[in-house]
Amino acid sequence: MPRIALPDGRRLDHPHPEWLSHQLRWRWLLDSWEGGEAYRTAVYGYDMHGMPVRNLVRHKREYPSSFDPGYSPQTGRPAGSDQANQATDDDYELRRARTPVPTFVAEAAETHLARIYSREVKREGPSKLVAWWRDVDGRGTSIDQWMASSIAPLLLVLGQLDLIVDHPATPDGEEIRTRADEIRLGLDGCVASYILPENMVWWRLDRLGRYVECLVREVTDDGSALWRFWDESSWTLYDGSGEVVKGPIAHSYGRVPIVRVFDRRRPRCRNIGVPRYESIAEIQREYYNRDSELILSDTTQAHPLLQGPEDFVKADGTVPIGPNWLLPKKKNTHGGAATYEGFDVVPFPKDGAESIRLNKADLRDAADRAALLTKPAGASGTGGSTVGQSGVSKRIDQAAGNDLLSKIAAVLGHAEKQLAELVLTVLGDGAVSTDDREAVRVQYPTAFDLSTGEELARTVGQFQAILAAAGNAPETESELLSRLIRLMLPGLDDQDYTRFDAEIDAYLEVESNE
Repeated sequence: MPRIALPDGRRLDHPHPEWLSHQLRWRWLLDSWEGGEAYRTAVYGYDMHGMPVRNLVRHKREYPSSFDPGYSPQTGRPAGSDQANQATDDDYELRRARTPVPTFVAEAAETHLARIYSREVKREGPSKLVAWWRDVDGRGTSIDQWMASSIAPLLLVLGQLDLIVDHPATPDGEEIRTRADEIRLGLDGCVASYILPENMVWWRLDRLGRYVECLVREVTDDGSALWRFWDESSWTLYDGSGEVVKGPIAHSYGRVPIVRVFDRRRPRCRNIGVPRYESIAEIQREYYNRDSELILSDTTQAHPLLQGPEDFVKADGTVPIGPNWLLPKKKNTHGGAATYEGFDVVPFPKDGAESIRLNKADLRDAADRAALLTKPAGASGTGGSTVGQSGVSKRIDQAAGNDLLSKIAAVLGHAEKQLAELVLTVLGDGAVSTDDREAVRVQYPTAFDLSTGEELARTVGQFQAILAAAGNAPETESELLSRLIRLMLPGLDDQDYTRFDAEIDAYLEVESNE
């Protein structure tokens, strides 16, 4: 970052220490979620040999020798070129080009969020907030679409996300003189966007953890970087050399209009979150590397070697009748006579490849278990070992799956409430009434149907059979049936469980008196 002179005369010339410690991890997590070409070509620094550090780890034997003619560390193929551009006689580039990128992180996030947003999110608030929910970014995007497609996956993958709310920018050529001009151009509303953690370079917080000052990196269409400094009363825009481009421009919000929302907070940092899918991203990278080993093994061992007498092998590795890939055999000489062994094929051992395949299956199952997408090992129907499944809708994962999805839903609901309060602040130009603040209600679903129809029917039948045999020990059976109801229907409100308990007690009282 450039050396920046702040409006009050202070100098800012280095990023925040917490940003320095985590910015590389954030880029890697974002690449893991995005996958594809971003994951394949991402560079996270350079190793001690000057080669780029990528998600695909380079073997010791895959480093070029510094004594080779024309040696120079490769920094990667040109952006936008075909992935096989360098996949010639370089085993590392061959592996990088031919290995498909796993999508474990994206699958876990998509599966969880699809289940959460398949249920209705209930929102209530002042009329101006309800109107804003219909168009949150000035492009006609509703709050449901914006949260499900952009904010929720980024928040879960990165562990935190900065949300910014501001009045729309004044169109070029327009001049604002009166309130009527603001209304005519729609400048009295507000639009929301997000700032990736890697672009929130420096900050200062108050005792409540809100931004007092912050510096945001903004990338323009031509690829250059601008730096926007926010404080509680104004913002200032700087260019790449630290010179003022625009500002200071005053605002009336009384606070920095940016809020950082968290999944979970990292306990040893003030402004850093814990990524929910970090362990899955680690497994994804290991799977990616093992898959590349298997591809290289299958490629190099696709053609067996032919071994034959050395006198039949020419200098270029061919024989008059055809095949190359020859390993010559020494002739046996006894006195003046020479004998030869016949031609034979040398097969490659496959034990290493089979071991990689087994390890890949274990990694796939480990990623699924981390996202609660599989049955535990040894469960009924798995044959005693872990079996990959297609989603969280498995009977054995009903309780754990509901717990996980309820926690994620609570995180998203809290993030929306923080966003709504910031929107009211911007719409009111810093003034928010207590009534408006207390009128905001955002309720995410807490109960999820994770059983298949067959499993649900079987569970209902078993419960009815248990209930029909009850009545001999009413107090004990009431307690057991109440617990069973909570296991069968997790995530409901306490008032719902109270109503079920009353119904069970009434039934048992009748049965015990007969």
